[in-house]
Amino acid sequence: MKYKKLLVLITCLLFVTVAVFCFASAFKVTDIELNVSTVSGSSENIDGLSENYLKNYKGKNLIFVNKKTIESDLTKLSGYLSVVSIDKAFPNKISVTVKEKSEQFAIKSGNDYYVLDGEFCVLNKKQTQNNNVTGGSNLLVNLSTSDYSSDIKIGEKLKFYDGELEAMISSSLAVLNEYKNDLSSVDFTVRKDGLSYKSITLNMKEGVTFTILKADDKTVDKLNATYTFYLALENKGEGSYITVLGDDGNISIRQ
Repeated sequence: MKYKKLLVLITCLLFVTVAVFCFASAFKVTDIELNVSTVSGSSENIDGLSENYLKNYKGKNLIFVNKKTIESDLTKLSGYLSVVSIDKAFPNKISVTVKEKSEQFAIKSGNDYYVLDGEFCVLNKKQTQNNNVTGGSNLLVNLSTSDYSSDIKIGEKLKFYDGELEAMISSSLAVLNEYKNDLSSVDFTVRKDGLSYKSITLNMKEGVTFTILKADDKTVDKLNATYTFYLALENKGEGSYITVLGDDGNISIRQ
């Protein structure tokens, strides 16, 4: 009787072992598909970094592959890397799509420059404000240290203390980047002496400056009008101008 029970136990153990082996083999990852969208001419190795990391999942059981872990690990590889999607296709395939974030502007903190994308994600810390694609200067945005958190982390969004400032920068970035070759830097001010101010100051490379008042109203129109006025200026080397919206709804620029 004892031998019979032992035989049954051994048989059950063998069955479980075989079942576990078959289970592990049936769902072993053998195919990893990686789709990468990079910025043309970029010096970042997004595809290589992603490929090397994902190789670690070859041979693992697909059922126990955690997509959140993959996303978290991939985004830690580079501030430029954004995970678009991660899919598991049974019995043995993982499909991952990533894209590269593009540098849109820079801020200076001490002797360092932090470059950010259009969603205010911090991509990198550099010694210069140069763009990683063109080699030219990124748009330099001057902010007060009281405007954002000093706890700046690569791969995470810059933390603004004022939502209005963030909105004002966001609404003007595309236009400012069109004119950045003529810009030395741009100042954004939302509050001054405790009062609502909302201005954008364009510091042109040739020396002249333009301060756009009530910059949250018709932001793009004011920026375009200011730049058109600048191009027509005979003396671009000096002077300060103010861009305002008149009571008649027309934009005027004056010294």
